[in-house]
Amino acid sequence: MIIQCFIPNRLKQQGFTLIEVLIAALVLAIGLLGLAGLQAVSLKMSQGSYLRVQATNLAYEIADSIRANKSNASDYAGTFTTTCNQTLTYASSYSSGTEIAVADLAVWQNRLACLLPGGSGTIAVSDTTPTITVTWVETRFEGEETDGSDTTQSFTFTTEL
Repeated sequence: MIIQCFIPNRLKQQGFTLIEVLIAALVLAIGLLGLAGLQAVSLKMSQGSYLRVQATNLAYEIADSIRANKSNASDYAGTFTTTCNQTLTYASSYSSGTEIAVADLAVWQNRLACLLPGGSGTIAVSDTTPTITVTWVETRFEGEETDGSDTTQSFTFTTEL
């Protein structure tokens, strides 16, 4: 008596798991590319946020300086652009409010140039209301050269003395 066992034909299924693995690898690759894109956008937004915080702090800083030297508030008015000077020196004492204003502005201009790419500032003083505008170039990533795709951002702050 001959016993026949049913043995499935494996020849028809050869390579089926290979196709499954290739499809899984493709899905994983697409997911990782999406994750990399998300990370790039996150990096761009965090750099922009950092620059906005620096601009806000610089505007508040000069507003506090103007408030501290209220009698010479008009000496702070102007438009300011400069380059970063890492070796800025400070005087130990000042004889007048005008000298204080000049020193405050020198420090502020230097901080504008050092902390913000393309940083510049404008201060307009009307009676007891200074309006401070801080402008900078928003690059996509820190250290990237500026090109036509960069945009100029600004923060304007108005306060009473």
